[in-house]
Amino acid sequence: MTKLIDTHFHLDMYKNHKEIFEYLNQKNIYTLCMTNSPGVFISCNKLYSEGKYVRFAMGFHPLNFGLTDKDMDDFLWLLPSVDYVGEIGLDFSQKKCLPKERQMIYFERIVDKCAVLNKLMSIHVRKAEAEAIKILEKYMPNRIIIHWFSGSESELKMFLELGCYFSINANMVLSNLKIVKQIPRDKILIESDGPYSRVNGKKYKPELLRKEYEIISNKLNEPELTTIVFQNFKRLLMTK
Repeated sequence: MTKLIDTHFHLDMYKNHKEIFEYLNQKNIYTLCMTNSPGVFISCNKLYSEGKYVRFAMGFHPLNFGLTDKDMDDFLWLLPSVDYVGEIGLDFSQKKCLPKERQMIYFERIVDKCAVLNKLMSIHVRKAEAEAIKILEKYMPNRIIIHWFSGSESELKMFLELGCYFSINANMVLSNLKIVKQIPRDKILIESDGPYSRVNGKKYKPELLRKEYEIISNKLNEPELTTIVFQNFKRLLMTK
């Protein structure tokens, strides 16, 4: 049986994170755990040894308004030794976030270096799609995942032209199925975004990942979704 993959999960945001870490490994669920700062990334790696199934991504989240230039320096210093980057991006939808100008500077510096080093990025974009596209077009990184896309059809097309993959969840197919259906099958990945999502009205926990796949599979009329996602992620990891 093809193993399940969760390309966007926040292990550190659960009180019972140790129990969840053990469950993910026991059930052989490939999980890419996001962080919101280089400091949190370091803490997670000290607390848990990365293995075959659970890996941590180094983040610089635009809604983490406490981030500073020093954090950016730390991020760039650590980047060469990091395999995965996320959650990073731009968010102009909320007041409690980094100032727009700083977001743009930080995001561009990250994308620039990630393009050179060919790092895999999980990108958060809210009400800033045009700005994100402009930066990605400038540096043309090869390994991009757009997390929980909420933009327009034209913006979706532009991200696709840049070679982006899209991590989708059950919330997305229930609220924005028209857009999700326009994502080519070979660009689809599955995320939970736990604990910031719900499955069948329940706060997400890893025991619900298979149900998440089932909901998305049914909505897209795609019975081979698990295999498709596995192959897509494998291809993305191998992209040069």
